[in-house]
Amino acid sequence: MAIILNEIVFVNVLGSTGVEFVLSSALVTTALLIQLRFALREHAGTPADIVVFIFNWLFLDLAPKVQLLSAPQQLVNTSSVTVDTVAMTNLVCALFMLTFTFVYVFSGRRVEEAADAAPQREFTGGGIGIAVFVCVVVVGAAAPHAYHAVEATETVTPATLIINRFLLFLPSATLLILLNETIRSGRKILFSRVCVLLLLVVLVLITENPYTEKRNALGPVYIGALLIMFQGWFTSRGRRLLLLVFSMVLVFPAITIFTHNKNVVLSQVSMSQFGEQIADHYFSINYDSWANIYTSVEVVSVHGLQWGHQLLGSLLFFVPSALWSTKPLATGILLGNYLINNYSMWFTNLSAPIVAEGYLDFGFLGVIAYAAGLGYAVRFLNALAVRPGKWIALPLATYASVFLMIVMRGSLMIATGFAVAAFLSFNLASALLSVKLGIRHPRRVAHGVTHRRTAAS
Repeated sequence: MAIILNEIVFVNVLGSTGVEFVLSSALVTTALLIQLRFALREHAGTPADIVVFIFNWLFLDLAPKVQLLSAPQQLVNTSSVTVDTVAMTNLVCALFMLTFTFVYVFSGRRVEEAADAAPQREFTGGGIGIAVFVCVVVVGAAAPHAYHAVEATETVTPATLIINRFLLFLPSATLLILLNETIRSGRKILFSRVCVLLLLVVLVLITENPYTEKRNALGPVYIGALLIMFQGWFTSRGRRLLLLVFSMVLVFPAITIFTHNKNVVLSQVSMSQFGEQIADHYFSINYDSWANIYTSVEVVSVHGLQWGHQLLGSLLFFVPSALWSTKPLATGILLGNYLINNYSMWFTNLSAPIVAEGYLDFGFLGVIAYAAGLGYAVRFLNALAVRPGKWIALPLATYASVFLMIVMRGSLMIATGFAVAAFLSFNLASALLSVKLGIRHPRRVAHGVTHRRTAAS
């Protein structure tokens, strides 16, 4: 009803602008309702499909309509509004939603519930001790550098990305994996295990907080921890949806008071300020995704398609610009430069939704391909979450499902770098936790006993 009422108000106010305006807006609403009806699974292994829906609803439907109602002549990214480009942008967004829904619903084998898996081997005290020790050493060595970089407003470099997104993410990955093993192993929770988990929580608070990180990096960690800690309660689609809507509609806009102003403390902020921040958030550059898709449509009409140039830069994100002189800029920077040259934009730190990435590179075919890839990715995460045999599966899939919000908002080059670093950190944490000290393999022990008996005979 909220989606339909928003559309009614929008058409009632701006319906006189043109029939293309009205029909394209109605097409986006219809596509979104179809996704809501068919592409949210009750027993999906992860909330990835909910994350995709919330992004499409907030960034591609609600925010642009609210912004156009407030300022019909200019977008939040300073672009001027034309009816034809608005209609084309809505058509691109609707195509993306419908393609994702179709691929997600009809591709591959449906994975609805976790199968009864063989019991997994529990982590030993030696492995847990090694993992926690490494986390403490990493935080002690790297956290001061991260805090200094914030205070000195240093430019982000590959070295800082390795420190912040790989090394300092290790406590978060370790906490999520160990928390999952503690809950699902069925073992009696000892005081020592509680102390270890609390120590990891402290390390996570040191490394993942509004002072050192943006809210988009904090969300996957803390929402993922809640989903894993209360995984039995959050099996319901409605409860997952409630958690994610509450987090992304209210909490994330509110904490920008801290993430965008490092000197503010909680005691200095009133409830009215939180309310004003939430209300103003949807009219700000934070919700520029639809506007940047609009700009990508305009860029293609002026300069033509990129033919995979941006995608190649995302896949080879790790290659330094010093070695690759023609390496493409992140798509958000590309759009920012265009807006600076042609409108009144003043900075280039813009989002570049996956819809814009696909359209810039390959037009409508790119939008279809990227939406289909997203559908398969969500299916893969659902299957990964219920895969038996490894404690890392559910935490990794849960974190990645919430991280999809960053991937969809873009730029893809930056999101790919963050995703790869987090993936490596998860695997390192899993390897450390799985270390077994002083434990001989049962088959080798049995073989040794048999061999000694035979020799004695």
